[in-house]
Amino acid sequence: MAAGSWPVLDRWILSRAAGLAAGVGDQLNDYDAVAATRALSAFIDDLSTWYLRRSRDRMRQGADPADQAAAFATLHAALVTLSRTVAPILPFLSEDMYQNLVVSVVPSLPDSVHLTAWPAEAIAPFRDEPLERAMTTVREAVELARTLRGQAGIRVRQPLGRAWIAVPERGLALGDELLALFSEEINVKDVEVIADGSALVERRVKPLLPRIGKRLGPAIPAVMAAARSGEFEILPDGSVQLAGVTLAPDEVEIQATPRPGTAVAEHDGVVVVLDTELTAELRAEGDARELQRAVQDLRRDAGLELDDRIDLWIAGVDGLVSDHLGSVADETLAVLVSGEPPADAVSGEVRLEGGVARIGLRRRAPNGQDR
Repeated sequence: MAAGSWPVLDRWILSRAAGLAAGVGDQLNDYDAVAATRALSAFIDDLSTWYLRRSRDRMRQGADPADQAAAFATLHAALVTLSRTVAPILPFLSEDMYQNLVVSVVPSLPDSVHLTAWPAEAIAPFRDEPLERAMTTVREAVELARTLRGQAGIRVRQPLGRAWIAVPERGLALGDELLALFSEEINVKDVEVIADGSALVERRVKPLLPRIGKRLGPAIPAVMAAARSGEFEILPDGSVQLAGVTLAPDEVEIQATPRPGTAVAEHDGVVVVLDTELTAELRAEGDARELQRAVQDLRRDAGLELDDRIDLWIAGVDGLVSDHLGSVADETLAVLVSGEPPADAVSGEVRLEGGVARIGLRRRAPNGQDR
């Protein structure tokens, strides 16, 4: 399989590993151990909080075998590169990693990490800096969207209908795979990349008088009048023209006001706009996801194994949520059963927007008979 056809997460973390090896090598050659350790820390954070978390479904039992194998192979390559890169700084930890990852698998390779060559040249072909910049932008957009959800009081499991992203770097490609990551991470059904957020937000500018007073003097009244009337132009470098005067980015505050039914956030040129209007269908899907989470919690409380199948009783949900019960059952390895749960079932309740739902579950025997 050509590297270009690999999943975007795999290509990204291997590119990060290539950049790590090259960067740390240069930093250590310059005797800058502080910069090297910071780079290693940032890579470990990316690996654990983004790559591994986003790849959990690919690695769990029942995943597509080819995709699962690709995810584990990518993780192995990233960890081997990390062990070889961190070796001059953490010699014993890196040796332990190498023994487990390499020597125990391929004994014919060097039997110590400290006998291997620096990994930069071997992994260099995987470097893709445009992809790294695009992934950084997506992660910034995710953080902005999470902030908007919190400010609007919209629970994480509540799907949203639409989101828009504007990026500062012209020509930066946010492909379908990257947009899918954003969509899944913030639980939104449709994502659109736009040239800028001007069509979705109302912008106003506020000249900062303490910074422009001495410089502009008599021109201040005209500048303030232009700002109040909305007669301004925001230039690509972040400066603003008002009444024939150009104000530097640090001389003006640009305020973005969301249009009705939306929420907007902006940071370092990345703009995220969320459609916060919730239809009855979206609310029902949010309730179904809360219901699924409650069933999973009840499974855990009952001490069930991940692959145990269950009988599931659900009562107290309305018609729209009922349409999603089949997917709830599929995700929780359940068979839906009508009527009241038996006395030996584990029971619980969950508060949904449509009311309180009652849940009962019991493990099924391997042959499908109740236990």
